[in-house]
Amino acid sequence: MGIMRILIALIVFFGGAFSVLSQEIRQETKDGKLYRVHAVEAGNTLYGLHVKYEVTIESIIKANPTAKDGLKVGQILYIPTNGDVAQKPAQEKYVLHFVKRKETLYGISRSYNVSVADIIRLNPGADEGLDIKQELKIPLLSKIDGKPILMEEEKPLDKNEKSEKETEQRFEPHNPFKDDSVTVIDYKVDFQDSIVNYEVQKGETLYSISRRFMVPVEELIEQNNLQGSSIKPGQVLTIKLKKERIKEVEVRELVEQDTIKKTTDFLVKKKDDYKVLIVLPMRLEDNPKALSGLYSESTSLNQLTNLSVEFLMGAQMALDSLEKLGLNAEVEFFDTGGDLIKLKEKLGSNNKGNLDLVIGPFYPQLLEHAAKWGLSNKVPIVAVTKIPTKLLENNPYLLSMVPSELTMISAMAKYLAKEHGADNIVIIEGENEEVKERVQYFKDIFEKSQSFATRKSAKVTGVGDASGRSLMNQIDTDGSNFIVCLSSDVQQIMKFVNALNAAKNYSPTYGKAAINMVGLQSWMDIPALNSYYKNRFEFHFAASNYLDYDKKDVKKFLADYRLRYGSDASKYAFHGFDVVLSQVASLLLGYDRSIGLMDHFSVESLGKNHGSENSSVFISKQKDFEIQFLEIISNNNHFDVNQRRGN
Repeated sequence: MGIMRILIALIVFFGGAFSVLSQEIRQETKDGKLYRVHAVEAGNTLYGLHVKYEVTIESIIKANPTAKDGLKVGQILYIPTNGDVAQKPAQEKYVLHFVKRKETLYGISRSYNVSVADIIRLNPGADEGLDIKQELKIPLLSKIDGKPILMEEEKPLDKNEKSEKETEQRFEPHNPFKDDSVTVIDYKVDFQDSIVNYEVQKGETLYSISRRFMVPVEELIEQNNLQGSSIKPGQVLTIKLKKERIKEVEVRELVEQDTIKKTTDFLVKKKDDYKVLIVLPMRLEDNPKALSGLYSESTSLNQLTNLSVEFLMGAQMALDSLEKLGLNAEVEFFDTGGDLIKLKEKLGSNNKGNLDLVIGPFYPQLLEHAAKWGLSNKVPIVAVTKIPTKLLENNPYLLSMVPSELTMISAMAKYLAKEHGADNIVIIEGENEEVKERVQYFKDIFEKSQSFATRKSAKVTGVGDASGRSLMNQIDTDGSNFIVCLSSDVQQIMKFVNALNAAKNYSPTYGKAAINMVGLQSWMDIPALNSYYKNRFEFHFAASNYLDYDKKDVKKFLADYRLRYGSDASKYAFHGFDVVLSQVASLLLGYDRSIGLMDHFSVESLGKNHGSENSSVFISKQKDFEIQFLEIISNNNHFDVNQRRGN
């Protein structure tokens, strides 16, 4: 469990407010060395100062020996720098670059002959994602063997070269959007082939690789003489790419994209600093041993307390990143203990705490009160757990970060229509009114998501008896089959799975048939539904998140998390990091941070005067006893909110 979790729980219990503010009050020279003078505020830690000032913890302690015994509010710390004397930093020359759609830091760095690190140095936070039309400062320095050199444009001009005025015109900020205007020269794109040898990574499929390199699956199979679509980690694929060469093209006027607009910008008034409340059900009173101080390495926290602490620790790491983005905020972690009265007292009736944003609470009853309070006081409430969609009705100040059940069902229907519209889609009838509504909703979305010319209906059938004959009659032995069951009842689910298994066992012909089972994310938590069945039928499901431990940024987060807390991060820590970073950046700073480590955010309003829901859904399947990510589907939510009641 780790003592660090217990210590953090105690910090919250005894007052969990701290500031995400710049606390450097001056610079000072001592013994010929330059120091930043920092005034400690509530919530400061040596690790946080190490991250903020980019110096080692050991160097901070060396300059401030008493810091090793703990920090105190108001304490003055001398933070060492690399400078010998206080000097005004030289003004570095740069040009402006306006980010274009699909551009990356690496591509931009190659265009200007600078390193990615140089761009990030002048544009803090650029490494966390780029926005369309974002301004980037590009340094007019290049490096050879680690030494700065002047770029060609900066070298002194001789008498035969252009005048200084003409040279300055060459440094006009680069605006790629101007190049889309009807006044510029036409361009054409020519292509030539390029060969890449690519090593398959864990969890990848031919489909995901085809999307990455924009090469059809059929071509990958043909180029590599594959017998089917099955590939293994470590396998090397030969991929023939199309390499573009820019020439003249047809002129077209740039169309402003709605995707760069933020529907939530109006929710928070622009300020110099903010107050944020993160509400968690810590229930610290359920941890008497930890509160007594008589804890050890074997001491564990209550499950709900541990979940809350994990979320909190991820949120704290997000606040470190937000500080680098320029956030000035006082952030308080508040323990409701699951008590509605306690929450009511904290919020008051008229925003006595002058809050700008509330994240949480977890409990449905508490969230319902917070949502009404947010509407009344015009304060955004960010729900971090799945909530009833009806709470979003007529409340534009409520934002739900977890897709509802119907949103995930809709995403699966759209995925099957897009990728398997020509295959045999069979839906199991609902055993009650709720499931019947899900079936009809799935069927409608599936059919509407196909083109009119090739539209194909999904079949609806009953499970039948344990022999599986009813399902067997619906299976196409020569094609691919996707059998969809939308029930949440364990007994009904197991009845369906057993009947499907019996149908496949009926004869060798059915045994060889390609039969895929489609269900809900909740099925992953059913002990009776063991991995054999999920693997045999390549269980497809829609989920609210997907965590790939092999991703570079996930590995870095885990390493930073271990360094800071001395333990491994759970999914609740990832969720806390993603939600806080994304929504605080969006609502308070105006930055779009939709891509998280585990979550993806496409938070859009359900309609005029209604709240917003995250519609990003991860489509995954189980194959070879591993969960494989297939695609992210985001709904536009352009449908009547009244059709979504009761989820």
